[in-house]
This record gives sequence, structure tokens and C-alpha cells, in this order.
Amino acid sequence: MVIYRTKLGLHKMDILAKRFPRFLNFLSYISITLGYLGMVYILGFLIYGAYQFLFLNLPSPVGIVIPRVEIIPGLPPLSLMHWIISIIVLATVHEFSHGVFARLHKIKIKSSGFAFFALFAPILPAAFVEPDEKELTNASKKAQLSVLSAGSFANVISAIVFFLIFLLILAPAHIHFANVEQSSELEITGFMEDGPLKIAGATLGEKIISIDGKIVTNQSELFRVLNTTSPHELIMLETDANSYNVKLTEHPDDEQMGYLGAFTAPVCNLWKFDNCPDLKSKAIGWSYWLLFWLFTINVGVGLFNLLPLGILDGGKMFFIAVMGITKSEKVTKRIWKAVNIFLLLLLLVLILPQLFKTLILPLINLL
Repeated sequence: MVIYRTKLGLHKMDILAKRFPRFLNFLSYISITLGYLGMVYILGFLIYGAYQFLFLNLPSPVGIVIPRVEIIPGLPPLSLMHWIISIIVLATVHEFSHGVFARLHKIKIKSSGFAFFALFAPILPAAFVEPDEKELTNASKKAQLSVLSAGSFANVISAIVFFLIFLLILAPAHIHFANVEQSSELEITGFMEDGPLKIAGATLGEKIISIDGKIVTNQSELFRVLNTTSPHELIMLETDANSYNVKLTEHPDDEQMGYLGAFTAPVCNLWKFDNCPDLKSKAIGWSYWLLFWLFTINVGVGLFNLLPLGILDGGKMFFIAVMGITKSEKVTKRIWKAVNIFLLLLLLVLILPQLFKTLILPLINLL
């Protein structure tokens, strides 16, 4: 890890801690309670997701938050700019909250700053607040827990705020793109296996212009034309690249209707707003997905941080809780190590497919 230590934000942490001590103290009880509830939830979510992944062939419940990689199946990959903004907001809110609650309990903050997790180069940005470890360890259990739980609590609160803002542009964005798509070009985005259009020689990304001389500019016009066709009928489909003689087959839902065997989508749509020619559509689409990722990443990483895993805040909270129950440091360490080993192995199994696809396979291909 590459670390750059500063004093950035320390004065603001002091001001907030001194100005609102009663309110922050009240929030700390909520933060600790929700922290342990979140720990139980994320642990159950992870185990159940692992069962679905290993035995029901469903997607892994965890993923590495990196740009230009499909994190959530079916949704567009996270763009580089959205990733940078989301990570900066996530880390700043998380670490600043740790600092405020540390100062609330008179725990010294030695430094704050930026960090980068490095593989071959510093690539994963992070932020940190460095409290005095000795003062933190000697503080009361309640003080320690309020500091530890503050980061994830702040991330969840931030996610709620971003979600409420997201709702304000949700309907307008969909209405806007519904209107835009009516006049947008229609692109071939996928084929059914052995579908008629694929057999005819069409390729992904071609834009449909007409069918049997009838101009097609949107999904409605495409369906209107295809609804008048019959199975085994020969049609002429023109794209921006070529013209194809396509022999239709039976439609899976209506054996009396012709079937093209292809998936299409407007070139300009909410999922691919970068393709839109007008700045308004690009701005609306960009803002829509920024708020979506700000919400998703703050919730996902905030809850993940509550896992009872050693390097995470949840690991330290778990240790304090077990220590309070067993009253034995030796027994607590054994339980803590066993839980850590179990979670590390489980996470390794769940993350391996994405690691192989995004890091190992490209490296093998490069070599």
C-alpha cells in the first residue's frame, strides 16, 4: 500500500465533535446497533449467496468494484469516471466519520490522507484516518464500537440520500429516453443460436434500415412489420452494412408468425447513453448512472465492511463482542481466527471466477 499522510480534515472533525456532542453520542448508539445487525445480515447474505452460487449456478454474491467490468449481471459496466467519483465519495464519508467519532471520545487523530493498494502499480484508491491506536485500545468498549461502526453507518446514510436524489431523476430519465428511442436507429445486439438473421450472415452492431422496403427506425415499427410475416417466409432485411435474404422460422410464442431470431435495441438508450448524439441525453444518462453507482457502492461496500473479518471494521467489532461474552482473550482469539479462516476461504472461492476473467486471463493472453 502506498500511503500519503496529511492533516486534511482533522480541524473539521474537531469542530463537529465539539459542536454536536449530544447528537453524535445519540447517533453512536444507533450506529453500533445497526452495525451488529448489518454484520448478521451481510454474513447471512454471503452464506446464502455462496450456496446459490455453488449449488444453483447463480451469480456470485460478491465482486471486485473495478471499472469497465460487469459487476452486476445485466447492467452496464461501471465507467472509469463513475468509479473514481464513487470511490472518492465512499472513502471520504467513511473515514471522515471515523475521525469525528474518535474526536468525540477524545481519541487523538495522528493523520489522515490518501492511499493506493498496489499490485504491479498503485491502482486501487483509498483514504484513511489514523487514530492513536493506544488511545483507541484503552478507550471504553462503547467508544471503540462507536468509532468502528461510524464508517459503515455513514456510508448507509449517504446511500439513502443518493437513493432519494436518484428517485427524483428516475422517472424523468425514463420518460426522456422513451421519447428519444422512438427516433433512434435500431441496432442488432444479439442472436438466438441458429437464428435466421445470424444464419443469413448479419453481425452484431449493424443498424437495421428496412425490411422489404419498409423503413424501420424503432422497436414498434420492427414489431409491426414482423407481425405481418409468416414462418418460412423470405424477407429482405437491409442494414447500414449490407442486405440479407432471411428465411424466417416459427415464433416461439406464436407459430403463425415469422421469427427473426435476433435481439435489437435503440442505438441511443439509457444503457448506452454514450451513443446518443445530443448532449442532453448524455448528461441525463451520465447523472442517472452516477447516482445509481453512488447508492450501490455505498451500500455494498458499507455492509461488506461489517463482515467479521480481521482487516475490516466488522472484524474488530466481532472481536470486542466475543470478548465480552467469553471474558477470555485466548478463547476469543481462537473463535476470531476460525471465523476469519472460514470467511477468507469462502470469499476466495466466490471471487475466483471474476479474478480469473478480469485479471488472470488477460495476463495469460498478454504473455
